[in-house]
Amino acid sequence: MKNKSLILFMVGIIIILNGYELYSKFGYLFYPESYNYLASASTARLYTSLDDIIFILGALFIGISIYMFIKSRYSIPKLKHFYPILAIYTIILMVAGGMVHIMPSGYKYHHYLTFVYGLPMFTPNFLFYESHIIGIYIYPFQVLSLIGASILGSSIFAFSIMGLKLKKATPLSLVGAIGVCPACATGTFFGLVIGASPFLSSFYLNQIYGSTFNEIILSVISIALLLGIFLYMIRKNKITFKYFKN
Repeated sequence: MKNKSLILFMVGIIIILNGYELYSKFGYLFYPESYNYLASASTARLYTSLDDIIFILGALFIGISIYMFIKSRYSIPKLKHFYPILAIYTIILMVAGGMVHIMPSGYKYHHYLTFVYGLPMFTPNFLFYESHIIGIYIYPFQVLSLIGASILGSSIFAFSIMGLKLKKATPLSLVGAIGVCPACATGTFFGLVIGASPFLSSFYLNQIYGSTFNEIILSVISIALLLGIFLYMIRKNKITFKYFKN
């Protein structure tokens, strides 16, 4: 099982590297040309969608490999009320992380926008905005980050509840339970929609979301920390938790 999980992990890494290589070598095909927009836009959509699929497939392989590795080493308990916690936690992350904005104001563009070609995993993206009601901005990388953070965060939170009942909760577990994935936030949309001052918006974007690379790094670090806390809690309580499995 350990060898299978390692193989899947390496395959996932290779797939992602191939997706990166595709964009780095043929990046010009991901954007339409002005002199032949219709044909080049169709090509751009095709390449963007293809690279998105490659990256998502690589991420799935890595996620499955990590799950298989954990299952091979630890007896993961059946957490009570996990799915309700997951639903509530996901909604909280969507709002706290910037995917959903409640009662937004100050956004000056169309109420519905979508971009279907461009940087892989950041396109296609979807934006819906209704002033003073709700604002939603979604793209593939953000969704993957949200899924990873929600599953890990909800598991940690469920473990924390179980630990409190057993009087074994740790400060680390309680802190991990409220972890928010940074990549769930979208810098530009955040700065415009909430009506932040130009200084604060500029500072936020430059310090946290100055580049796409920074967003990816922050996301990976955030999810890695949540995964580390999750593994720590399983390892620390695995004997007790085995009792609750049935």
